[in-house]
Amino acid sequence: MWQPLSNLIPQSINKAGISKQISDAMVCDEFSQIAKHILGTAADHCRAVYIKDRCLWVAALSSVVSNELKLYEGDILKGLADKFGKERVVELRFMS
Repeated sequence: MWQPLSNLIPQSINKAGISKQISDAMVCDEFSQIAKHILGTAADHCRAVYIKDRCLWVAALSSVVSNELKLYEGDILKGLADKFGKERVVELRFMS
């Protein structure tokens, strides 16, 4: 019989084995929203790239942006922990 899409989508994601990749993408998207709230338009100069070993790697176009993010690292991690759990991301690392 018919099933709601809200039941089928998680089943399909798990069956395809891509749940971690989707979760990583959601964390990166949430980082972008938090950075925009903190930095305003300067957030256009940084982007979360990937998660490895519970560290969120962030590319920044300037050291000024990465230093500002480092200053607010605790707030960023708290925002991510509120949405994804405190063990999902424990550290930010920056690429220039």
